[in-house]
Amino acid sequence: MADQKITQLSENTSPITTDILAIVDDPGGTPATQKVTLASILGLIYPVGIIVELNVSTSPATLFGMGTWSALGTGRVTVAIDGGQTEFDVLGETGGAKTHTLTTAEMPAHTHDVSLRLNSTGGANKAAAAGNATGNGTDGGGALTTGGGGAHNNLQPYVVVYRWQRTA
Repeated sequence: MADQKITQLSENTSPITTDILAIVDDPGGTPATQKVTLASILGLIYPVGIIVELNVSTSPATLFGMGTWSALGTGRVTVAIDGGQTEFDVLGETGGAKTHTLTTAEMPAHTHDVSLRLNSTGGANKAAAAGNATGNGTDGGGALTTGGGGAHNNLQPYVVVYRWQRTA
């Protein structure tokens, strides 16, 4: 059997009613007929374990008509595995936080400028830090407290998609 080239394609005007495809295992022999379905082809393209991201909420099981799929990592971004970093060295490991409240140790080293004024009321000396009208210090010193202690946004730039992993 000589190699044949496709020289002309024509539009299919009727529905395809067969899922039989002639496959040549031996170019010199007779073509073998084997049943090939769209699901079997998609199974090769989308093997168990593959992750797909879509802009539609329909499960790939419905879209592709094959496999079992589960939503993966909802509300999280993905990062590639890295055996050199303990946070990223195990497949499926999770971590991170949407917001974070800094501890004192995490704050940058800094100082506060404090202006003191001495005033005398009824013979008693009082020290008041600038911005703190209650300054009750008697030694001329004081500390200015600032900040609310709330959590700050900890999100990297992102785009929202539907993410699915084939599980069977």
